[in-house]
Amino acid sequence: MTRAMIVTAVTAALGGTTYRIVTRRQPPAGRRHVITVHRPLEEIAEVLPEPLSAYHGTIDVRLRAAPAGRGTEISARALNDTVSDGDIRRLLRESRSLLEVGDVLRPGGPTTTPTPWNRPLRSATRHGREGGLL
Repeated sequence: MTRAMIVTAVTAALGGTTYRIVTRRQPPAGRRHVITVHRPLEEIAEVLPEPLSAYHGTIDVRLRAAPAGRGTEISARALNDTVSDGDIRRLLRESRSLLEVGDVLRPGGPTTTPTPWNRPLRSATRHGREGGLL
């Protein structure tokens, strides 16, 4: 076999493996996202924080007492495709921040001018609250 054929075969195998790994890791649609807030259930049940109440009708929000009296668990899931999982994670993070601290902290503005070299950092800062662990 020629070198080009070997490189093509290896590239195809790696591409197929990567595709299988990525498609396997995608969470099921409509899954619940849960976050624990250090506030009593009675205090939160009266009025939902603004980020969650703004999406009334498009997300399902449930409240329950956290185990061992450690606050309240807030769970949310999308009722339709208008709200993404990233949006729900962002809403839950902002709600927790409002309930526990009273304010939502935002990352500071850019300290440099936008360049191709700092594009990945700008993207990570812009979408940081949508992914990752709650």
